[in-house]
Amino acid sequence: MSKLYRTREGNIPSLDTRTQLTTLVSETAPGPLLVPVGMTHIIGMVVSHVASQSAATGYGAFCRIEGPGLRNGPESMTVGAGGNSIATGGVIAIKPTYIKVGFPVIAGNEILIFGEMIGTDIGSLEMGITLVFANALPADQKEVRSFTVEGDVTAIDTRTGLTTQGSVTAPSPVVPSGVTKIESLVIASASDGLADGYQTMLLRLGGNAVLGGEQALTIGSTARINVQAGADAAPQGVEPTQYNDVDIEVRASDTISVSGEAGGVDVGTIRVVATILYAA
Repeated sequence: MSKLYRTREGNIPSLDTRTQLTTLVSETAPGPLLVPVGMTHIIGMVVSHVASQSAATGYGAFCRIEGPGLRNGPESMTVGAGGNSIATGGVIAIKPTYIKVGFPVIAGNEILIFGEMIGTDIGSLEMGITLVFANALPADQKEVRSFTVEGDVTAIDTRTGLTTQGSVTAPSPVVPSGVTKIESLVIASASDGLADGYQTMLLRLGGNAVLGGEQALTIGSTARINVQAGADAAPQGVEPTQYNDVDIEVRASDTISVSGEAGGVDVGTIRVVATILYAA
């Protein structure tokens, strides 16, 4: 198997704003990102981000890939989440995450990469996305279609629907035709830490499309205790987690519901970003 890697990065200065990533650090005009000759699929994405942390709040991050190089149309992916309770100091580093996908592509055509900041404006984000092209799907991977939603969980023990996608306020929850299951999930969640407490977060998948009834998965935990007077609290940044081989059966052309929920003692607002990868 042959692989090739193509990367774009950039700054995202505004909330809920589709922002194209067009640069390659010192290469300010690297030209169009074309699907390399001989490549048939994007088999992976390497995603990373960091926030300026210039406001005491929380946020989420995701990316979109679009353009005539994608055989099945636009796709989206969770990139991370984070926040801080005191915007006066701190240092943070977030490792890159490799995410398995299986997006069929058309060689010689262009792909555009966009990033978005969601939740509450924390200042700005820096985001880098690498697309991993291959001339065949690995034996353990399938072609997939993506569906990303996000939202804020603002109260303890309260099921909260994740119904938006940044600048897209009402993404369709209808399961695409031709798929039979959820192959994997990519999830990130974090809190703004504006109250002392400790919580565990869940993701719920339901609706008529989920054939086995509602499924609930643990997606993370968070806690906060206030620092002493005059001290700074460290900011937080969370990379996405991929749940592979979840194999939740779904019915195509029916509606799925995605919800977040937090249990424990309230720590403030939880930001949840979730990507479903469907497969046949």
